[in-house]
Amino acid sequence: MTLKVSAICSAEPTVALLKAAEFASERVQVSAQTGSALALRNLLLREQPDVVLLDFPTNDELGLQQVESALMTAPGTHVVLVSPDRSVEFLMRAMRAGVREVLPAPLSAATLQQVVERAQARQLMRAGHQDAVGRVLALMPAKGGAGATFLATNLAFALARQGRRVALLDLNLYFGDASVFLGDKPVITSMMDLARQAQRLDSALLQSSMIKVSENLHLLAASEEPEEVGELASASVEKIIELARSQYDFVLLDVSSTLDPVAIKALDQADTICLVLQLNLPFVRAARHMASVFRHLGYPREKVHVVVNRYENVGVINLASVERATLLKVGRTIPNSHAAVTASVNEGVPLLKMAPRDPVARALQAWAQDLAPATTEGGRNWLQRWLKSPS
Repeated sequence: MTLKVSAICSAEPTVALLKAAEFASERVQVSAQTGSALALRNLLLREQPDVVLLDFPTNDELGLQQVESALMTAPGTHVVLVSPDRSVEFLMRAMRAGVREVLPAPLSAATLQQVVERAQARQLMRAGHQDAVGRVLALMPAKGGAGATFLATNLAFALARQGRRVALLDLNLYFGDASVFLGDKPVITSMMDLARQAQRLDSALLQSSMIKVSENLHLLAASEEPEEVGELASASVEKIIELARSQYDFVLLDVSSTLDPVAIKALDQADTICLVLQLNLPFVRAARHMASVFRHLGYPREKVHVVVNRYENVGVINLASVERATLLKVGRTIPNSHAAVTASVNEGVPLLKMAPRDPVARALQAWAQDLAPATTEGGRNWLQRWLKSPS
């Protein structure tokens, strides 16, 4: 498969350099022209590239609006901005516009080579997904406090109880505490530590870095030094997720609501995104915004599942309100059981272990059953046998 790469450069000498670039593979087609974000729409329609590099200045809100508008015609295109602006605000705004990566200026042949190598690696990984073992689910809150970490940890526990091998990756990089929900075992190797060793990453290194919650449930914890997070490369996270996919039946990603490059890379890798919210106005407004970002990123509607946590059928905001706001169907509701969930979190014991007959525990077990139906033995499946056993 030929990789089509187009570049929009701010200066003619850069165009000449990119056109003269040579690659190890002959299956790379590069075009380059001078221009700005204003030229992006016509380029997408004319060349239909897989990847676009765009020279981009600082403080150009109009340029980002032009990028966002152009990508509505080709939301699946991988757009890379090359900019001197490295601020968090700029990165987040660019991601909301549908940009997949932001690389430091200046745009050069070396930058082009880096982008081409990553794009070719993505092609290989997409082709290899059909042979991969595991399914990747990203649980992401519409905003903080939705309960996504509780759902991710307890769903992982439920899947593991059904005999599935499960990896839980804590990608809530600044405030990740998934390990607390599963017994708070000491973190020896974190996501940050493993990412630093991405060049020598293999199955043995991955396994040795995981907290063994149980025989079937392994956790890669977030760093306990959040000031180091800025060093984390999205390409390293991509490599970790893909390796975990090949080693486990399910890979669950606990993703924060901050749309930074690492989060976008994780969402790209996920087979399913579970957007978690509660039934109140701030959550519904945030979910509407997040659903819009997902559309700009080119995610198909069937990839995003809306999960309403702490659901109670009261009040003026209901499931229909959520569906109208997000233009997505509500795929699952988790009932409200505040006392039991709080006790589970405070004690670091999964709810399915602490109170298996609680409504939330039953809802989580049903979710796991839908994802991975239990095998039948003696006329009853595993779920039926377990629910009838003494608590």
